[in-house]
Amino acid sequence: MSEQHTCVRFLRRPCLAFSLVLTALVAGAAAAGRGSDLQVILPDVKHPYLACTAEELDRLRQARRGPEVIRDGVVSVPTSVGIEIGIKEAEGFIGEPIRFPPRGGQHNQWYQCDQCETALQTIDETHHQCPKCKKVYSGHPYDDVIFSRQHGRNLQRMETAAWAYAICGREEFAKYAARVLLGYADRYRTYPYHSASLKTDDSWGKKAGGHLYEQTLTEASALATSIGPAYDLIYDSGVLSAEDHHKIAEGLLLPMLKTIDRNKAGKSNWQTWHNAAMMWGGALVRDPAWIRKAIVDPENGFYHQMDVSVSREGMWYENSWGYHFYTLRALVITAETARRLGIDLWGDERLKRMFTLPIEYTMADGMLPRFGDDVNSSVKSVSVLYEPAYHAYRDPRILAMLPGEPGFDGLLLGRQAGNVADGPVLQSKVFEDAGHAILRAGGPAGLTAAMTFGPYGGFHGHFDKLSFVLYGYGKELGVDPGRARSQAYRLPIHSHWYKATIGHNAVLVNGRSQAPATGKLALFERADGYVAAGAACEAAYPGVKHERLLVMTETYLLVLDRLYADRDQHFDWLYHSRGARAVCGAAVENADRRDDCPGSEYIQNIKQGTTDAMIRVVFEDAAVPTYLTLAAQQGTIVAVGDGVGGSVTDRVPMVMIGREGRDTNYAAVLEPVPASGRPTVTGVRLGEEDGRLDVIVEQGSSQDRIRIDLDTGLTVRLSR
Repeated sequence: MSEQHTCVRFLRRPCLAFSLVLTALVAGAAAAGRGSDLQVILPDVKHPYLACTAEELDRLRQARRGPEVIRDGVVSVPTSVGIEIGIKEAEGFIGEPIRFPPRGGQHNQWYQCDQCETALQTIDETHHQCPKCKKVYSGHPYDDVIFSRQHGRNLQRMETAAWAYAICGREEFAKYAARVLLGYADRYRTYPYHSASLKTDDSWGKKAGGHLYEQTLTEASALATSIGPAYDLIYDSGVLSAEDHHKIAEGLLLPMLKTIDRNKAGKSNWQTWHNAAMMWGGALVRDPAWIRKAIVDPENGFYHQMDVSVSREGMWYENSWGYHFYTLRALVITAETARRLGIDLWGDERLKRMFTLPIEYTMADGMLPRFGDDVNSSVKSVSVLYEPAYHAYRDPRILAMLPGEPGFDGLLLGRQAGNVADGPVLQSKVFEDAGHAILRAGGPAGLTAAMTFGPYGGFHGHFDKLSFVLYGYGKELGVDPGRARSQAYRLPIHSHWYKATIGHNAVLVNGRSQAPATGKLALFERADGYVAAGAACEAAYPGVKHERLLVMTETYLLVLDRLYADRDQHFDWLYHSRGARAVCGAAVENADRRDDCPGSEYIQNIKQGTTDAMIRVVFEDAAVPTYLTLAAQQGTIVAVGDGVGGSVTDRVPMVMIGREGRDTNYAAVLEPVPASGRPTVTGVRLGEEDGRLDVIVEQGSSQDRIRIDLDTGLTVRLSR
């Protein structure tokens, strides 16, 4: 299941830099495993010492006192104004009644119309309408999604008020935060246990659910990002009695820890959040065993996560930038906590690479490839994660991702205003362990492509082996759908489209999705005038070997596919492109969905035809149309239409080019052109003889010849 986001508007997203100031004795790594001799000793000091140190809190207080640069040049007007805005926000809600829902919240995946497979719109707390068919839903689990949002709002306000108290010392803020905290301490164990699957009697439901939320994942996030920090910030405020402290520990923190620990998730983003929660909860109930478990548990702790879940280059195994960053949020909490314990988790090289690797993947529009269950990720959008990383590493590549004006986290950690760096010059590169090749070309188009050939990412991975995305002129062109914005994990559209091969720029065999598979890099080379990457996969379809070669020049991307099968197959070459519609002179007859192809029910406005000639498809767009030119082969079936993007209402033009047989080759050229210009590619031809495969890209009176020497392995020669 996916995370549910709770955004706190006070100063920053607070779940990223909270840290635990404990002292630790580290005897070193014994033979039994890293950190096996770790000892944790909790200090007897005044709170807050977990959400921030005394020095860090003093920086925040100084920042509020005036607009001038105050302390070592780290504070300036926007920061001081931002702190004041947070305090004003707290002033606005502390007089309002606190509304506690009657039970715990439910996952956002239920807030969708089953028939239309699109997100619902809220009429009121008990009525939820589909924007397409207008059906109104009510009751469980739809109301419970609203409960989840109300719980998130309560926790957001609790933490906002707690920070306001810590910064300005006004007791009414601490009292508000205490009312929320005690309210949940009263209710946590009485809220019914429930699961995101709506089942609590199977093996998953018994261990993976919660009381406040539907997942141990979400409960762990709430503890590590809101409940723990708020409690620490008001702990010594005087508004909590000894009985209150006992109630919070016994009625909320310990029951949450026990609920979370029941679900030992191992290699998963869930466990990273479980570990972050155990760090916080263990410190607050003063039990070092929880902290030690979070770091050194041999099958679940931080060290285990780094060893089994992160590629050598730093990619989280789920092959999704959304989940990479979601996991990184928990790892930041854990590493910052450990830093204040005197334990150097930041020194783990794979953790550092989790920050530097995404920079290398940045596409022409500033975004990251939408691989796996992702929506729209970019490094700049998660810069708050990079602030503690820069504090740890002082790496100029990380600094370049940060704004010149320090926000809350920069102020907390002492980064000076104006401390900036230029971003690195991005180059074509291959990441063989993660399984991605990044191609970049110079020239006006600034073409950028990324191909995926690495390991299957599990629940949040897709059946997309050897698929690719394409960007040019600062825009996304070739589309990977990622996941539905509404988190449609439970609906057919997720498995039949978003996760399925048909939704990707890949090759479909017999209308069915690939099996979970891993490809292998065959070639990567940068040369004068082009960059090329090739990969192969034999495990996606039984009895079928697929080789794909991408060759990028300054003006176009060549996609060459070679397919070998042990028997006759039906192949469909797929490409999805941003634009208004796909137009092809060979596809003029209206057609229905293909019954033998799951997922085709999501394709609309289909036109189809059969041709022996070269195929030309135009993806019309007001700014940057893309021209697809594909070499001829007898009996080729071409269909154009539009598929699904971020939702069923987000339509993305696409083409399916079908062929029958045991073996086939596809040679396609993609050329984006500004609306004011004209394409240069006039034809594509494909020929094979004497162990060589020639692709000839015609450009009026000139031509590019891409020669692939098959007998000596996959090598490329481009001649003009």
